[in-house]
Amino acid sequence: MSTETDRDQEAAQLRAKLAQTLVDAGDLTDPAWRDAFEKIPRDKCVPYFYDHTGRKITGDDPETREQWLTTVHENRPLVTHRTDGAATSSSSQPSIMATMLEALQVKDGMRVLELGAGTGYNAALLAHRLGDDNVVTIDVSPDITGPARERLAATGHHPLVVTGDGSFGWPDKAPYDRIMATCQLRTIPPALVRQLAEGGFILAPLGNALARIHRTGERTAEGAFLPGGAFFMPLRRGLGDGQPARRPALPDAVGRPTRLPAAAIANNDFRFLLSIAVPDLTWQYDLADDRKPTGARVWTPDGSIASLTADGTVTEAGPRYLWAALEKEYETFLTTGEPGPDRYGVTINEDTQRIWLDTADGRGWSLTP
Repeated sequence: MSTETDRDQEAAQLRAKLAQTLVDAGDLTDPAWRDAFEKIPRDKCVPYFYDHTGRKITGDDPETREQWLTTVHENRPLVTHRTDGAATSSSSQPSIMATMLEALQVKDGMRVLELGAGTGYNAALLAHRLGDDNVVTIDVSPDITGPARERLAATGHHPLVVTGDGSFGWPDKAPYDRIMATCQLRTIPPALVRQLAEGGFILAPLGNALARIHRTGERTAEGAFLPGGAFFMPLRRGLGDGQPARRPALPDAVGRPTRLPAAAIANNDFRFLLSIAVPDLTWQYDLADDRKPTGARVWTPDGSIASLTADGTVTEAGPRYLWAALEKEYETFLTTGEPGPDRYGVTINEDTQRIWLDTADGRGWSLTP
């Protein structure tokens, strides 16, 4: 029978292997952050997770313990909290965590506010790098923040964990040199801009990519998007918030040809544009043996739905022609040279927030909360 010491040694070896995987992939380049990934035990922060069937995989169950320990130390996101059957919190994929932490460009003594405490793992990494007193993490539900405090303590760290609406930040310890969101935002909450220190910036997923946003005035900011995608659960502002909309009834109309092929919905650059121009999309896919989509259903909370079938035809139902909106943005995507996220920027004024392509006065999309 293995002892607790044996388990800790095995976990340490798996952490070192994960850190090396991130280094080899180019996701982890800073020695200080590599040290954090090697020292902070993810298994202490993720004592269980749910697999794709909803089954709970835990280290307390002898039948799932080995699967739990191995999976926790793989480069993959893990669902850790469910509400009414829907995933509402997760432990992010370590590679995107490493990318975000390095993109923070922190220095010793900097103060960081994190939106989205989740399991506490990211806050533990921050606390290891910057010290407990320089880290504040916030989440909306005591069902999340309570366990996060306990798991942080198990890693040997005690940053401030706050239960509240992350869109208001936490002014008691402002100003912050860095504010990072580990949840998707529709807009940048004005309170976060006001809580930035001079020279500070916000790092947050807007749509499906990361934006680094610098304060330019008391209520103004601007920034640019980083390359690549960033897929996070949305910011929850209330205890019933953050759950995906239920799928409306499928359309029963006769299908029509579409100029938006199934292959395009697997293009992350195009999906970023959709996440900005047509937000709040929920997708289901039909996949071929090579995992490429052959068809899809997509819907929005207003009850609009579209269904693309393998024969290349689409049907729509609901208050708006949803697929037609996607086709319009696909034309934009093609005629502008299939831009990736790093060709976009964002400008935040007191009353407006706008994402633009290539130049601040170029083609743009207004953000709405």
